[in-house]
Amino acid sequence: MADEEQTEVAEKSSGKGLVIVLMVIMILLIVGIGVMAFLLLSGDKDGDKDSKPAEEQHGNASHGDKVAEDVSKQFKSYDPPEPGSAPQYFAMEPFVVNFKGEGQAKFLAVTLKFMTHYPELVVDMENYKPILSNDISAILRIQTYSVMNQDDGADILRTKILEKARAVLEKNGIFPDLLEDVYFERFVMQ
Repeated sequence: MADEEQTEVAEKSSGKGLVIVLMVIMILLIVGIGVMAFLLLSGDKDGDKDSKPAEEQHGNASHGDKVAEDVSKQFKSYDPPEPGSAPQYFAMEPFVVNFKGEGQAKFLAVTLKFMTHYPELVVDMENYKPILSNDISAILRIQTYSVMNQDDGADILRTKILEKARAVLEKNGIFPDLLEDVYFERFVMQ
């Protein structure tokens, strides 16, 4: 009988020890995951010796009134526009393309301008004009008469062109949201 009691006591104490060890391991795991998540989310500010210093600030898309705190190492730096400054426009050559007229109009003629508040961006966009022209022509050629003839057809097209232009800028190291909008000066289907 004494042997049975000692065996039960030994089993109970070894079970408690195992539970305590497992709890300690769980606590260490949770703390380790928390530390790892903190390090990954905060980023290594001083450890990246090959990167350029963060010196770029971007204004928001509403007339540059507020300067965003978004500092990025991967995008070209521009001086923020003066508060209340007038927008700047980058004009593209007129586009005349054959498009999917579906028995109706066969040609789409578009003249457009991109808007920004960063004069330096307008100058830099001149370097990407051939790429923009090619990509915009491709977008125009795949449009259909039934979509373009809708009330919001031109707005749908403006959105597609703006997204494509922003993608070109981003690919070339320019913060895409600096390009604020695109406007049609002429939009004709015939």
